[in-house]
Amino acid sequence: MLRRHFDTVLTKLIDWWFRVTTIERFLIGTGAGLLIAIFGGVPLILELLRFALGALPEGVVRIEAGLETIDVLIFGAAFLLIFVGLVLATTRFVGDARARSKLRNIVIEARGLRDDNGNSLADTVAKHRKGTVVPVLLDLRNRLDGQVIAPERAVNDITAMHRSVLQNKMDGDRANLTTVYGGLTSVPYTFLTGVLLDDEGNIVTYDWDRSQEAWRKVEGPDDGAQFKVDGIEAIEDAPEVVVATAVSYPIQNDDLATTFNLPRVKLTLDGMSSDGHWSQQKQNRLAQEFLEVVKNLAAKGVKRLHFVLAAPNSVVFTFGRRYDKRNLPEIVVYQYERGKPVAYPWGVSMPVAGLDDAKVVYRSELGATFGASGPERPLR
Repeated sequence: MLRRHFDTVLTKLIDWWFRVTTIERFLIGTGAGLLIAIFGGVPLILELLRFALGALPEGVVRIEAGLETIDVLIFGAAFLLIFVGLVLATTRFVGDARARSKLRNIVIEARGLRDDNGNSLADTVAKHRKGTVVPVLLDLRNRLDGQVIAPERAVNDITAMHRSVLQNKMDGDRANLTTVYGGLTSVPYTFLTGVLLDDEGNIVTYDWDRSQEAWRKVEGPDDGAQFKVDGIEAIEDAPEVVVATAVSYPIQNDDLATTFNLPRVKLTLDGMSSDGHWSQQKQNRLAQEFLEVVKNLAAKGVKRLHFVLAAPNSVVFTFGRRYDKRNLPEIVVYQYERGKPVAYPWGVSMPVAGLDDAKVVYRSELGATFGASGPERPLR
């Protein structure tokens, strides 16, 4: 127990020492060095001489007597340097503590695909960011590992989460607030979360690193990989289009055929990888490439997109955040079910293009779209 407390105090002391500024370290270090010199340096040498010679020569004795007067002056200077350094360090520490107490990190952790708690994103953020951590847990699990049910309930939970974030932001100065997002949920849920959080300022994004089994901030360099776009030239006078975007895994035409009888546009990332998304700059660029394709489709008269996306969670979230709520077509984002007769059985119609609320829609085997309580409203 005592050893653990000692290690904690020592760790904090070392951390504090390296966080003080250069001038503070210089003042304290210089003062400490002078004290060591007058109490440990010269006296030690004189004692060694006494031990070796038996008695100090008369000249050395006179020097020793003179040094005693100088030692008093050096001691005063050393004490003053250490005192000034400690005052500066304490003042800065108190100022930093007050500033940190004002900072708040609203940490949104979305859980939905695996029935285990894992490492908390809030704990990870607390280790790397200053200020108070306000955890907002979005738990969309059904306690059946790997399965997704009750999408209507999940959509309501996501909407409630957004209201909670807005309430937290009202309780303090927005300049001192940072929103942090990380999650592992189904594509429609993640995209909807991004759409809703679009206007919440700068958001720091984390994703789950499967190899390290830990949360990891999305902040690496952009490798320049781009989308290859197929099928957009053939789109003419089609009010509804399927947009299949493959970032981490390929999207099979056979799976699309089980669900949609509509024109298709496919976006395939060069060198698809499930571990090539650790760059926020790259994600933003790819989202912009996707939006340019959507703008092109809108110019061709497309009113509604049926969006199929295979990508890591943080990429899906970024795409949702970047989707223009006012100027782009309606978009329904679909859930993939491997091996089912209908590979994309349901999706979420996003609150964009004049739609006030998100809505769950279902697909029949013939490709007709139905809402939770009947046919989806017609295109305008």
